[in-house]
Amino acid sequence: MSLTDDHFQRKLAAQSRAWDQTSEAPKKERAPREPAAPKMGICDKCKQEKLLRSFRSKETTVSNGAASYGTVVKHLCEDCAPKSRRERDAEVPQMDKKQVKGLLRAARKGLL
Repeated sequence: MSLTDDHFQRKLAAQSRAWDQTSEAPKKERAPREPAAPKMGICDKCKQEKLLRSFRSKETTVSNGAASYGTVVKHLCEDCAPKSRRERDAEVPQMDKKQVKGLLRAARKGLL
């Protein structure tokens, strides 16, 4: 072990001791954040009056050869709102008889 390694170990140990001495203050527990209640209004996508929720989306625009991007707040109804990955995965299409038969045949060939 060289002198620099020993130096950094001592420095890290001193920082750790200093942190332990100063961090005795009680920590606040954060309450889980709840989504905002829906409000009546006109949906930005389907232009119908429904209960709306606010969603943030990133938007890029190009004008005069210069691109700009930023975050835009859109008010969307439940039908137009983006679906979470969990909801998309739950909507698995059902397989028909032919697809099931082909899947079983492939499994049988793989096992033999």
